[in-house]
Amino acid sequence: MTADHDPNASQNNPTATEDWADVGEIVGVFGVHGELKVRPRTDFAGRFARGAVIYLGERHERRVITSSRAQGAQYIIGLEGCATANDAERLRGQTLAIPSAELTTLPADQFYLHDIIGLRVERMDGKALGVITAIIPGGAYDLYVVRNPDTGQERLLPAVKAFIRGVDLAGGVMRVEPIPGLFDEEAEEAR
Repeated sequence: MTADHDPNASQNNPTATEDWADVGEIVGVFGVHGELKVRPRTDFAGRFARGAVIYLGERHERRVITSSRAQGAQYIIGLEGCATANDAERLRGQTLAIPSAELTTLPADQFYLHDIIGLRVERMDGKALGVITAIIPGGAYDLYVVRNPDTGQERLLPAVKAFIRGVDLAGGVMRVEPIPGLFDEEAEEAR
């Protein structure tokens, strides 16, 4: 999904000009000892390992994860400097990030979510369909929200290889062959 970080990488604070990749969001408090419920935005479980360095909030405050365990689709973590439920409550809603330079290199047919947002979507014949504005996580596959800039209409494009024929990050385009009716104007008129 989003990112990974090598816990053995440089422990220095990144500069203010650093690009960042969100890897999680603090969604709640767990217990009375300052533990946090985190919704991950990454497929790399090691991101939330004990001893890993993470950067908190908009100011990207460097923190070390002091405890960690998976709980369903979330993680329960402890952060240095967060020892009480009141400390933890103040962090609710904050994002957890890493420097983009520390992202793990992905195989050729995989992409980070932040790389997909903003891509133009075109049929294989070159017909423009819209721009990817959001990604809805799903169980079997994600859905890309494709907005037509002329009409403002949004369509959901399943993120499956059967429809997505090519992604050109440098060119800013995703080429697709959607199922009949998904982007057809005739389908809209029939509604």
